Amino acid sequence: MVRSASAVPFEPKSVRAAYDVAADDYVAAFADDLGRLPIDRSVLDVTAELLSREHPVLDIGCGPGQVAKYLADRGIEMIGMDLAPRMLFLAAQRTRRGRFVNSDMRALPFSSQSFSGAIAFYSIQHFPRLALGDALSEIRRVLVPDGILVVATHLGHGEVYVDEFLGHQIDPVGGTLYTEAELRLVLERRSFRVEQVRKRGPLAHEHPSERVYLTARREDS
Repeated sequence: MVRSASAVPFEPKSVRAAYDVAADDYVAAFADDLGRLPIDRSVLDVTAELLSREHPVLDIGCGPGQVAKYLADRGIEMIGMDLAPRMLFLAAQRTRRGRFVNSDMRALPFSSQSFSGAIAFYSIQHFPRLALGDALSEIRRVLVPDGILVVATHLGHGEVYVDEFLGHQIDPVGGTLYTEAELRLVLERRSFRVEQVRKRGPLAHEHPSERVYLTARREDS
């Protein structure tokens, strides 16, 4: 990734196009990563124990469905959501179960209080910083009271921009880096209570940033 001081739109159509064109290469590079990510698996295992089975769980920015499959294999009803149609096609092929929906997380096509949990692994970085709060409010809307939200993203400061993705030339796409304190604050302001934080370093083939995993619960007065 290259840093830039210029403004680059974080437009859904740009993100969709980037992941569509690189979807098959993304599967080859990342779809089986959970097998070598013990912290990621641990976070998901703990989440599976916390989740109510009365409602499905939403996998936000599901990509090729690796998280959805991991939790579905543990008896959890999953619905995957992504901007990129090619990713959704590959997710349905790979998981052979669950339902997959093409949507933007800022306008979820679901009724309020439809999900016992939501997993957002590496999707919130595609928002401009000031849009994150509204996205979290929309996620909160579809969670049941005490519903669980798990967010995984890149730690850092500022933004990064890319015009090449897994060997494909793309229109520039932005990514937002957050500090742990910043994420905690925006979650709390949107009525989530952070209950657990985990971190890990990057793998050799990943962008060289520290990762953070925050498990939070919807709070209701």
